[in-house]
Amino acid sequence: MSQRSVRLELEGNKKGPERDKNGKLIVPSTTSPSHHLFFRWDEPGEADRADDGAPVFLCEIPIAQRTLQLVRQLPYGSSFSDWGPMVAICDYVMEVHRQLLRSGKRVVELGCGVGLPALVCASMGARVLATDLPSALQDLEKNGAANGWPQKIWRVVGGGSEGVPVSKERGGKIEKERLSQGALVEELELKQDMNLMYYRRMTGTGPKEGWVQLVRPNGIKPLLIKTELRPPRRKAQGKDMGNGSLIVTSLRWNGDEALKLMSRADELEDAAEALQLEHSKVVPEQPKLRSDDFIMLPGTIVRPEGFPKLADLVICSDCVCEPAYGETWEQLVEVLEKILAPDGSVLISLRRRSHDGIENFVMRLGRNLRFQRYRYRKSDPANADGVDLICASWPSKNEQFEQSVDSPRNPRESQYALRAESFELLPGSLENLDESCPPFEGRKFLKK
Repeated sequence: MSQRSVRLELEGNKKGPERDKNGKLIVPSTTSPSHHLFFRWDEPGEADRADDGAPVFLCEIPIAQRTLQLVRQLPYGSSFSDWGPMVAICDYVMEVHRQLLRSGKRVVELGCGVGLPALVCASMGARVLATDLPSALQDLEKNGAANGWPQKIWRVVGGGSEGVPVSKERGGKIEKERLSQGALVEELELKQDMNLMYYRRMTGTGPKEGWVQLVRPNGIKPLLIKTELRPPRRKAQGKDMGNGSLIVTSLRWNGDEALKLMSRADELEDAAEALQLEHSKVVPEQPKLRSDDFIMLPGTIVRPEGFPKLADLVICSDCVCEPAYGETWEQLVEVLEKILAPDGSVLISLRRRSHDGIENFVMRLGRNLRFQRYRYRKSDPANADGVDLICASWPSKNEQFEQSVDSPRNPRESQYALRAESFELLPGSLENLDESCPPFEGRKFLKK
């Protein structure tokens, strides 16, 4: 499901990056044609989080005024064929979906690998859900932690009103200021046998860093537990792009499991927002609206209560190749059709190979989705190798009307969305409406 080369660990590669005659590290040639990303090597010792002094690959994003550290990356000396699909995805989303990312829409990456597209989308402000096989998540987990999106997070559940005792040195004197209950902390060093963890605080109050005990001394009651919660995204303001969120989780390509993952993501995001309000002690004002004073605009689609928010953008990089992955593209399309929102978009980059089976995938994709396909670039004019981009979405209502009765239909019209024309706004139903994702999930009212 992920790129076959991303599982090669950086420290296991003895060759090292290539250098020119002056000894300067050479950037892979595939990255130079990128329109929005600039890549360079960080010399050994310069990077804060380099593994064993190895060079770190840096990706600069001028639009977001941010530089990503790829402490886990593709093998040294990788060619265009390896980097091309990821670079193509990143370029396209920054050209076409910049406002969508900035507004914090949900992005799902399937087969994330080292996760460059996921990191770029999170840097632009999106709420990103990056998925892959359980054995392939370590690369993005390390890259995420190096760029401010740690995945090893603990929550303080003990200590009562006083909080959990903290010491600056391992086994040292306890600080007067304690770590507050409910705080989220990043795991920096874990000494399970000694019942100790060195942390960095992310939310709540207390010392920014220090040592804490995981379990109450001479007892079994935990003081901290691992959690899937993540701090909420920081919204964009003015020229500030804000800061998105990143959740790295496992997913085998199955439609029902993917839908459950969307529900789980809803729960985590709601819990994070509630946690932020709890720590800020700000009580949001509830709007005083009377349902009989408002009507819904025609064409508005409302999400039924209990149904999860779906993906506004689904991205997938180099995950279709029959010689390597077999016909897993069948499951890939099933997942796309399950998690794609009514007006969402799909972006798939395909590295062309001999007998890759991509034509079969495209035929299956077009059964229910409408798509455009074009050649992004060629690696060498002398051959047909290169990267194709596919942009897909559900067919529009106008298209369904103009086509024959056998044209593809948008199953979200019946399975996911309620049309406003047949939706009766009853007293007390306002709390079931979601205003976070207009227009298809939004509230659209006019005074009578």
